[in-house]
Amino acid sequence: MSDTMHVGTTVRPGDTHPLRPAPNERPVPLPRRNTDVPGEFVHRPAAEDVLITSWRRLDATHFSLTARWPHDHAYFTPSHGRHHPILTGETIRQAGLLLSHAELGVPVGHHFILGDLVYTTHPERLTVGSSPTEVTIEVTGSRLRMRAGALVSGRFDMSIREEGRIVATGHSSVTVTAPPVYRRIRGARLTARHAGCPVRPPVAPRLTGNADDSDVLLAPCDQPDRWLLRVTPGHAAVVNPANDHVPGMVLLDAAQQAARVVTAPGPFVPYAFGTEFRRYAEHGLPCVIEAHRVPSAIPSTTTVQVTGYQEGEPVFASTLTALDVRT
Repeated sequence: MSDTMHVGTTVRPGDTHPLRPAPNERPVPLPRRNTDVPGEFVHRPAAEDVLITSWRRLDATHFSLTARWPHDHAYFTPSHGRHHPILTGETIRQAGLLLSHAELGVPVGHHFILGDLVYTTHPERLTVGSSPTEVTIEVTGSRLRMRAGALVSGRFDMSIREEGRIVATGHSSVTVTAPPVYRRIRGARLTARHAGCPVRPPVAPRLTGNADDSDVLLAPCDQPDRWLLRVTPGHAAVVNPANDHVPGMVLLDAAQQAARVVTAPGPFVPYAFGTEFRRYAEHGLPCVIEAHRVPSAIPSTTTVQVTGYQEGEPVFASTLTALDVRT
């Protein structure tokens, strides 16, 4: 899973232009479509959590991928007959990781720092059927900074289509750090892991849109519209045992759960989701999730702002917008 802090990167003299061959170096032929997607390329240890099914480079900064959205995944369960609200975000995250490893020279074992993740979906086109949904992903890389033939930082803009129709658009921005740099950044936190301490009782699953207590990421707090982040130990779809911090996708899911609770009892299924990650969410420290409605710029929609804090400092900020449902 992606990391959750943004770190600026400086390009030094001699850094290579993105994908530009060195002098007298022959351009590498564009590969045919690749269909072997290792779990380590998308940072998902379980095969059933790997969404990307193939990829192909089109030119220096454009790529085409395919993905399969599950209709019966144990965690990414459908909501109101549509695909899980964060499935699009997870697809964007996996696509950026795969391209970084497979096409942009990033070795497995390097660390990705997710700066932001933004996407908008067409809810009416996200209907779940009786079988997985096959989608194609058009990716454009920009601001690609390379060093020694490997990506240092960049942005991936994506359009996701099903049977030719756009179902979602979005982007992610990432910074890549080599293990020695990451060790310096993390220091003593490098060995932190999600401990098997007692988990606080959850918010009622019916409020967060979950079917099981173990999937609820919020615990009641003593203040209105605030909750404590809770993560069930050993939850394979949420916790990667190798992570020394709370993964970004956990925070995204916690944000959409908080937005559902604060807008209850009405349904809130976000179609637009924008998140900025500001620092790591550390294991072992309480993470307070705060949500409140904010004025929406689009008629007939509801917008919720969700912020996560640790030790009084913001960890992430998400803005979620959902269509109003008329009864």
